Order: sequence, then structure tokens, then C-alpha cells
Amino acid sequence: MFNFNKDLNKIREINGIRDSLIPFLISYLSQNQNIFYVAKNDLELSNVYNFLYSNFKEINIYKIPAWDCLPYDISSPNLNLIGERVKSYTDLCFFKKNKNENKSKNVILTTINGLFNKTAPKDFFLKHFINLNLSSDYKFQLIIEFLNNSGYKRVQTVREFGEFSIRGSILDVFPVGNQSAFRIDFIGDNIETIKTMDPLTQRSKDKINDFNIYTSNEFILNEKNIENFRKRFRSKNGAASINSLFYENISAGMKFNGIEHFLPLFHEKQLNSIFDYLPLEQGIICLLTKNFENLIQERELEINNFGNERIDENTDYNAFEIEELYITKNNILDNIKKFNVIQLNEYDKPSSTNQNEINISSKPLIIPNFINSEKINKISNFVQFCINEFNNNNKIITIITEDETKINNLVSFFEEDLNKNKIIFELIEIKKLVNSENLSNFNFSYSPYLESFELNNHIIIFTRDIFGFPENKRKSWRRKTENFLKDVNSINVGDLVAHIDHGIGLYDGLLKISTNGIDHDCLKLLYQDGDKLFLPVENMNLLSRVGDSGIIRNLDKLGASNWQNRKANVKKRIKDMAEKLIRVAAQREIINTEKLSITDDYDKFSNDFPFQLTDDQDSAIKDVISDLEAGKLMDRLICGDVGFGKTEVALRASFIVANAGYQVALVAPTTILVKQHYKSFYERFKNSSLKVSSLSRMTMASKRKIIKNNLKSGEINIVVGTHALLSNDIDFNNLGLLIVDEEQHFGVAQKEKIKELQGNIHVLTLTATPIPRTLQLSLSGLKQLSLISTPPVDRLSIRTFVFEWDKVVLLDALNREKNRGGQSFIVCPRIKDIDGLYEKVKKMAPNLSIKVAHGQMKIDELDSSINSFADGKSDVLISTNIIESGIDIPNANTMIIYKSDMFGLSQLYQLRGRIGRGKKRAYAYFTVEAGKVLNKNSQQRLDVIKTLDNLGAGFSLASYDMDIRGAGNLLGDEQSGQIKEVGVELYQDMLKDAVYSYKNKEAPLEEVWSPSISLGLAVLIPDTYVYDLSTRMALYRKAGDLRSSDEINEFNEELFDRFGPPPVEVNNLLQTLIIKNKCLKNNISFIDAGPKGILLGFKNNFFKNTDKLLDWISKSSGQIKVRPDQKLFMEKQLKSREEKIENVLTFIDELEDLKS
Repeated sequence: MFNFNKDLNKIREINGIRDSLIPFLISYLSQNQNIFYVAKNDLELSNVYNFLYSNFKEINIYKIPAWDCLPYDISSPNLNLIGERVKSYTDLCFFKKNKNENKSKNVILTTINGLFNKTAPKDFFLKHFINLNLSSDYKFQLIIEFLNNSGYKRVQTVREFGEFSIRGSILDVFPVGNQSAFRIDFIGDNIETIKTMDPLTQRSKDKINDFNIYTSNEFILNEKNIENFRKRFRSKNGAASINSLFYENISAGMKFNGIEHFLPLFHEKQLNSIFDYLPLEQGIICLLTKNFENLIQERELEINNFGNERIDENTDYNAFEIEELYITKNNILDNIKKFNVIQLNEYDKPSSTNQNEINISSKPLIIPNFINSEKINKISNFVQFCINEFNNNNKIITIITEDETKINNLVSFFEEDLNKNKIIFELIEIKKLVNSENLSNFNFSYSPYLESFELNNHIIIFTRDIFGFPENKRKSWRRKTENFLKDVNSINVGDLVAHIDHGIGLYDGLLKISTNGIDHDCLKLLYQDGDKLFLPVENMNLLSRVGDSGIIRNLDKLGASNWQNRKANVKKRIKDMAEKLIRVAAQREIINTEKLSITDDYDKFSNDFPFQLTDDQDSAIKDVISDLEAGKLMDRLICGDVGFGKTEVALRASFIVANAGYQVALVAPTTILVKQHYKSFYERFKNSSLKVSSLSRMTMASKRKIIKNNLKSGEINIVVGTHALLSNDIDFNNLGLLIVDEEQHFGVAQKEKIKELQGNIHVLTLTATPIPRTLQLSLSGLKQLSLISTPPVDRLSIRTFVFEWDKVVLLDALNREKNRGGQSFIVCPRIKDIDGLYEKVKKMAPNLSIKVAHGQMKIDELDSSINSFADGKSDVLISTNIIESGIDIPNANTMIIYKSDMFGLSQLYQLRGRIGRGKKRAYAYFTVEAGKVLNKNSQQRLDVIKTLDNLGAGFSLASYDMDIRGAGNLLGDEQSGQIKEVGVELYQDMLKDAVYSYKNKEAPLEEVWSPSISLGLAVLIPDTYVYDLSTRMALYRKAGDLRSSDEINEFNEELFDRFGPPPVEVNNLLQTLIIKNKCLKNNISFIDAGPKGILLGFKNNFFKNTDKLLDWISKSSGQIKVRPDQKLFMEKQLKSREEKIENVLTFIDELEDLKS
């Protein structure tokens, strides 16, 4: 691929190099040299790293990114990124230390910004590193001490980087700089096994021989370093130190966002730069990215500007000089002179005999316009293009796919034509391509994506440039929708809970109850007048959390009839409601509609989608197609986060319905969203015969009249509009599909109108945060539900901050976004506050161009503001929540919400979803007024939105919303307090049961109950086995829901894996669960096993086959007797634990045999 006829040690410039060729060049040079490459940004750094890591396993790669925050920012660098820095710097320390042992070649990668970032001294990284392996001499206690001294946090359950947990002889640790957590099992002080571990499932996976533990950060907050900080801070700031919040927090050992920007104060020695870690004595070629000197000059200016600005605003930052945290441009240039430097340039230079320069003349590959053709033709045209280039232009062709498993499919596209043209082809590794080792003229390979290019007579084509994103099978985090309430409603001490039989009480903790020396874990519940109920942990399934524990309410009285009466009344109201709901659903069910099948042109329409479908998108589309093909009316909810691809589901459904001759109406709550949808629909349908139109307040009166007439005549196939489409003067010719987008924004009247329309048409509802009513319908089985929880490729979660309005922080945020070429939203809850907010922001950031948008503006003014912002002509848009739906601007990735406590939870989530729609990291700042005391609900909303920062969290948020404000009303305007009566979990179960009963009258629903089991055995999870109470409670709750032997066995395996061999008490719990499930299956409500035998009773004294039972008893030779209270007693000496369990199980099994 490369043919350098000149001595590499003399080359100073390589010209005419494309960005996508740089990874190839680095891999070529690294075959014989150590390489230090300075990339222009993080994207280029990742491209080079991924290419080398995937294709050249023999090369040691050290990736050193810069902090992903502004100088002196309030936000800390991403922990993943810190891990990469810590790992690489530590490994480089050992590389220099063991230089004579290093025979493989090395590539060190950083960015322009990474050059400037200083880091900890070398001895810091060496001190805080160990390698753990099966033959390690490290004692258990020494490892724990090392983790504590290296800044790791001891927790009960390891979830994040920098955490470890201890459970007996098992140590879990998630080292910084690793992609996996690890589980180490000890025998005494010796390591027995090391396994990788999944922090999500807490299950171990593969056995390994060793792994490295690096320091948790570039500093450690221990006593010595805190004292270093205090001395340095006081020496600079003097008496003013005592008034510093930073000084106070660090003195107390508290970490805070942005603490890393005080790094120089934590170390006794001066910080080191990246050049202090480079092994100069090993001989290194330094490759500099294009336009290097201009880039480092711009970065130094940015650092100084932000540093000086921060120091002016906050004297705390006077404690150290800028040069202590960042290296200067002159220092960089001086250090680089120590290397053999090669400068990369974009364009060739005029040919010369200069021995210090090489022109390699790479060019972008001009892809023919056949890529816009249909998929089948696209493949055929692509094959022909490649063969023509080979035959007619004597080109060497290499086609590269991103997925190794798809390479044979790729070859199959070409094989017939290649053989026909007698062209020899080969499957090769990238290494062979780079080194040009006996390269064939037509090649296939696999590698991470780079842009296609042309180099001399060689064409390198990446299939993504032809076919789009590959069909990667990406795991999506899926939650059983019927269990989502239990996932979020964990029970904590002080919560109000509802017992299925005894009513609402107060959970007062987990207690160990001892009876005759036998321990049993029970939940202590407090009721009216101080009454107490102790619920065995295996029966925890009888308990549910009441929706809003903060509301003062009366507890029920144990043994009184109030709870049963109240529950019966709620049940009756739910029964009546379910009957109405079923009737509505049944009316839709009995209507037979035309079966709408996909036609041949559906594939062509689908192929116009420029991205690869995620697994969840694909599943949702298949669900919709299945509904339309069934010949019954569809009523489906598509729940997916903003930007996760709900619109594509609606587009494909619209195509199928409209192509069958029916009209489609999409109703959206705002004119902005209508405009956005119309643009999407128009672009996708412009090449078809189907006519798309829109109707909103922005539509001129004359045009509105024409649209109405065309809807009535059927000339318009698809219409996108606001609730104006629901008015009485709109008549459709043949409406077949109603799509409701962002339903939570419609008023009661509009929703009632929508429900009227639902009687005889297909309905598709799209939302990120479904209103409780719709969510409840879906969970009750009356509305089909499809979740889209898989984020698009390369989507990053949004970093979220909640704090009081801070001028410096917010100015940094706005400037950071502008400096990276982006834009920002500032959202105001009330129109009357916008003018004041505009003046405040303008004074704070006079250099920024600001536009305003709100609903009371004239249509043309509003349109102008939004279009100006969308076109990138302004830096900031200050608006009300009018942008909550419809603004789709991938370049806007910072959002500041003013007085965020005034917004609802769903609103906050929807607003935040306006940013982070591209590949850049997005930042959301939820501000509150300084000194304002928030009410409980406002604080709760902000806590939830900060917690739910993971991608695809909209469905979880809906559940919190349902808990905070209730589930709404399913049948229109009438209101009810059923949920507050019994709690949201129990209410949901009761509604689902009622719906099931109406749907399945011949298969009555089983009543929820639990048997009383007393085996005279200790039944608990000891705190010596699982110390953390919340973890034990989660395990108990999980245990209470286990319903089969397979589930119990899997639970046992999980316990063994996470906590070690279960003690006898836990085994007793597992056996009790097995017995419990057998009792439920056989209607046994009571079992008591003592030293003289087993006493057993049936629920309601009912046994299915009484004749067989009496016959069996008569043949037992008096061993089994019937007592006057209808209980059975089996007389037998039971001395040991094993005898009790074995005989109880045998007794139940024999009774089960009698039922058949």
C-alpha cells in the first residue's frame, strides 16, 4: 500500500494524506518503529485506536485522551476516559522501567487537547498498581488495603468503575481502565479462581488467569493528599480559605464535580506532562496531525481565556497557576524537537527533490450515484462498478466490511461475476493489505469503518459508504413491562405498604424472630393502635408499596373489616370500569377490517430510510405489520425515547395503509411538531403517487379550505396536523389510520374526540413518556405495547446537573458549546419571565447571538426565530417549553432550564430529549433559584430526572410519574381515588385481574394467597452471608416471586456465584420456597412439621378428589389421621432437618397424585 523509497529517519513531511488513510499509515510505520501520534480530536483518536486494536493485536497501544470538559469546568471528566488515561500512563511507566524486555512495537495516541493536560507524577501510578493472578503472593487483607489506599469505594454491590465489595471469601472489583468487573474467590489467603463479572446481572462469566488493578483516578482523596491541598490552598489564599466551599468540602474528604481541576494541589511533587512518560530512549517517530501548530495555538488561547475568566469570578482558583495544570505551547514545541517528527499535510506539495518530503496523493473515492438506487440494483451496480474499475482502469480493489461474520455474504455478491470475468480474488487480513504482501488484485477484508479512499492505483471501499450502517445485533436492555412497577417501587423503612389481607400498614424494618431457638426473618409491619404484624420473608409477594408514602393517611386496624370493605369497593369499581373498557375493546375486536399486506414497493420505501434499524425498531415495525395483516383494528402504543426512531414506525405504517387506498391522519400537539413531521413525511413520500399535506394554524385560510375539500374527496392520502384535524368541520373520505404523537400534550376534549374516532379505525400512539392512562391500558392488556429502548448507533447519554443558577458555570456551558461548533437551548417556564431572562443572558454572554421563541409571538416571527436557530445562524434559543416537541436540531447539545422546579417530570424528560440527538456528548443543566426551598414533589422530580440519565429511560420515567401523580382515569372525565385507596401496585394487579376475568370467563383467575409453613427450621439470609440490608430485601422480594423449580435453582446458582456457598439457613429458605409452590399448586394453606409428625390443612378445607383421599387415609394403617378441624396429621418421628424436608415433600407429592 505504501512504498517509501526514502529513509524514514529523514522524512519530515508526508503530504496528500486523507484522514481515513492515517490509521493505515500508522499501522504501516509501527511494524518497525515506535509511534507517537497526536490526533486533532477525540473522533480521530477513536478511529485510529479502533483500527489498530482490531487488526494488529501484536502492537501495544496506549490511548491517552484529554479530559472531556472545559478548563476549570464544574463537571468532572468521564470516568471511562479517566480510566483510559490512568491505564495508559501506568503501563507506560512499566514500559520505561522494563525497556530491555520490550520487543514488540508500541503506538502511543493522544489528541491536541491531550498534549496540554498534565497528570500525576510517575511514582503515583507505580505505587497504586498491582497485577492479581492465580499465583499472586498478595494476601486477602493486603489487597483490600491496596484498594482502599488507591481510592476504590467499598459498596455492597459493585455496579460502577472504582468499586469493590466483600462477601465472605469473595471479592468483587471493577477496576478503572477495564471493560469488565472481576470476581475473585479465595481459599484462606490464596486466590482459588478469577472470573469476569457482569455488573448488571451480578453473575460471573469466564475464568481468567490474571488482571490489573490501576489507581481509581489521577489523585486520591486520602489524609495525606487532603493535607497537601490545605497547605497549598492556604499559602495562596490565606485567611480567605475558611470561607471557601471548595476548601471546606475537600477538608471534609468530600468529592464534588470538577474536583479534578484542582489536581496540582493534591500532589507533593509537580505534575508531569505526557512527554515525561514517553520512552525517548526507545526511538520514537512523532506523527503530528494536519495543521498542528495552529491547533495548539488555538488550544492554548482557549485554556488561558477560560482560566483567567474563572479566576476573575472565583478566587479559589488563584490557589495555583495555569501552567501547573496545563503545559504551554512553547513547552510542547520544545519537547517535540526531541523526536524524529513527521508532519502530516492534507494536500500534496509541488513535486520537488526534497528528501524530507513525500507526496502520497491519496484522494476521496467518488462514489457513483447508484447508491441511491433500490437495494437489489444497488448491489448489482456496485459489483459492476468494482469490476469495471478493475478491468478498464487497472485498479486494485479492496472491499472492507465492518462485520467479520458478514464477509462470506459480501463475497457471494461478487463471486459469480468475478468467476465469469476470470478475476482471482482473496479474503485477506488488513495486515496483509497494509504491508502489501503478495496482494491479489481483488480483495475482501473486515475492519472498523473509515471513509473510502483511493491511493495511487488502489481503491479501498468500506461497505458502509455503499449500503449504510451494518445490521449489528445489539443487545437492548429489556424490562418485563408487567413487572416495571415492582422494579421502581422498592420498599424502604418508613414506607406505607398494603398487605393483600390486612391492609395498609407502615413497614418498620426486617427483624429476626426467634421461636424455640429457631430464627426466621420477618418484615415488621405497624398498624393502627400500635398493632404489629410479622410477615415471613418467603411470603413477601403478599405485600405491595402504596403509591405516595409522603401523604399522611390512617393505618388500617388489624382484624377489622375496614380494609376488606374498602378493597371490595375498589374491586367493584374496577370491575365496572373493566367491563366498560372490555366493551370498548370488544366493539373494536368484533369489527372485521381489510387485511392490509405489504406490497412489492414496500421494500423500496423501506430502503429509503438512511439508517440501520435497531432491534427494537425492527420488532415494533413487525408488530404493526402483524396488526394490520390480522384483519382486526389495531390499537398499539409505541413507547420510545426522543430520537429512538418512532417516526420511522409511523412512516412505514402510513405507507402500508395509504397504499391500500385508505387515508392516514397524524395528529401532533404543536405547529412546530407538525412542521417537523410534514417535512419527514413529504421527503419520504415525494417519489410515490401518494399525496401528503399539512394543516395547522400556520396554514393560510385559502389553502386550509382546499385541504379540507381534498380530504373529503380523498385526493389527499396523508395529512399531518394539529388538533384542528379533530374539529367537526373536517370530513375524511376513507380514514384508515390515526397516528397520535405526544399524546400527553392534548387536552381532555381532544382526547375524547380521539376516543370517538378510535371506534372503527386503526390507531397508533407514539410517545416517549406515556400518560398514566395510556400506560395503564397497555399494562392491563387492552392496548398493545411496543417498546423501543435501544438507542441508535453511537448515541451517548446526556450528562445532567441540578444546581442553583450560577453565572460562571452557565457561561462556561454556553461557551463550550459555541467553541465546539454547537448551539444551546435555554428554556423558561413562563412567558412573562422571558424578557428578564433574555437580558440576564445577554449581559452574561454578549458575544453570543440569541433568539427568542414562545407561543404568543406572531406566526412569522416565531417561524423566523426557529428557522434562524435551525439554520445555525444563532448560538442560543431562549424559549418556553414550545420546543418540548418537534425541534430536531442535532447541532444543539447544551440545554439550560431556568426554574426547572416549575416543570413536570415528563416535561423535563421531553425537554432534555431535544439535545443529544447526534454523536456529540450533550449537557443538561437544570437550575433553580438561589436559596429557594423546593417542595417535596419538585425535589422528587429533579432527583428522578437526574437519576434517569441512561438512554431509553422514558418508560421508567412514566412509572415514576404514575407513582408521583397517580394513574389518571381510564374512562374520561370522571375521577376516582382507587389508586390512593390501595396503592398503585395492588391497584394495577387488581385491574389486570379484572380484565383477565372478563376476557377468560371459563378460566377464572387464581386468588393471590400464600400458605403458612412451619418446619421448625431457621429460614433467613443471615447478615453474615449478605450484609447489606437493601440487597437482602431485594433478594427476599425476588424469592417471593419465584414460581418454579427452575427459577429457584437459578436463584440458588445466583446466590452461590455472588455470595459463595449458601449457609444452611439459606438452603432452608430455598426448600421452603419449593414447598410453598407445591402448596399453592395443591391448595394447601397450612403445614407444620414437628418432631412427631406433619400437620397439614387445605384452603377452605377443599380437596379436589375426596374419595381418593379418604381411601388413601384408610390404607395408611393409622399413620395418617383426620382431625376434627379437618386437618390431616401424619404421625412420624422426624429428628433431623433432612427428614422434615424430605417427608413434607413426599407427603405433598402423594396428595398431588391423588388429584389425578
